[in-house]
Amino acid sequence: MDFNSKKCKIMRITKKQVPFPNRVHLSDTVLEEVKEFKDLGILTNNGLSWNSHTDMITAKANRMLGLIKRTCMDLKDESTLKTLYCSLVRSNLEYCSVVWCPFTKRNVNKLERIQRRATRIILNSNEPYDVRLHKLNLLTLEQRRFVVDVTFLFKALNGHLDVDFSQFLDFYSQEDRYLLRHFDTKSLKKKYARTNILKNSYFYRIVDEWNSLPLEVRSACNVDKFKASVIKFVTKL
Repeated sequence: MDFNSKKCKIMRITKKQVPFPNRVHLSDTVLEEVKEFKDLGILTNNGLSWNSHTDMITAKANRMLGLIKRTCMDLKDESTLKTLYCSLVRSNLEYCSVVWCPFTKRNVNKLERIQRRATRIILNSNEPYDVRLHKLNLLTLEQRRFVVDVTFLFKALNGHLDVDFSQFLDFYSQEDRYLLRHFDTKSLKKKYARTNILKNSYFYRIVDEWNSLPLEVRSACNVDKFKASVIKFVTKL
């Protein structure tokens, strides 16, 4: 298979201020070097910061929410407005969040601000945010990302996804008897991470998220029961 060199780019992912310069050739063509690249709907930059991706999806979500507000000015049905928000706006804010899940206050608040605005539009109310969420039976976007993270792992562990996590995650076993006073065999071992980027990447943050779930939740027999139990768990936090 031949690659179109005009559509191929090179991006160096590094924390160095002055990375080692070198050229990459493809079919006698020097590939263009970029600092950001969008692939499969995710905007990645060379510092593995998700600020640009967050800015992109919030801008898109704001435009869609504004369109809904303008075209549905006379619509008072809360159920219909909620459906429009969930399908056309929230879906953009959650697409592939397992990969880019935000961990900085800047990005977390910027995403949540979209849902705050949406709930005001749906209910035509300025009540406190948590009251509006309760009326609409919605979770915060941060809570929903937690549910998506642990559900993704549950599906992978139980064969619903063709993903092998064995080289990235490690469970406690009977050989770790001295640690089983605080953990169980369904708990994940915490690995060392030096940078904040690595600490908040999926295979590191999922350890604390998974271990925070009660044992009976982690031992659920199917995906639907597991997800319902997780939602019940996060709403009590």
